[in-house]
Amino acid sequence: MSSIGPGFESKNSRDNRNFLFACSILELRKEKSRDAARSRRGKENFEFYELAKMLPLPAAITSQLDKASIIRLTISYLKLRDFSGHGDPPWSRDTPPPNKSVKGW
Repeated sequence: MSSIGPGFESKNSRDNRNFLFACSILELRKEKSRDAARSRRGKENFEFYELAKMLPLPAAITSQLDKASIIRLTISYLKLRDFSGHGDPPWSRDTPPPNKSVKGW
């Protein structure tokens, strides 16, 4: 540190010290942000794989699924479960199924 006299320091040395201090604070913030993101990803991954384990598939398959596949299969499973939970399609309850063919052609 260059000194001008007792109790004084040059503007350059103060600027350098302030710059280094600001850089160290910035690095600490970046590190804290990286740690928070890493923790968040870990929690998300845990929940995704918990969801995958709930799918009606063998563990050998669910352990190999990526996140998009887990979501896609979960949505399909829920749709099938909802459909099967309602029993027969509405047209088979009271009336015959709709005829989609056009007569006379």
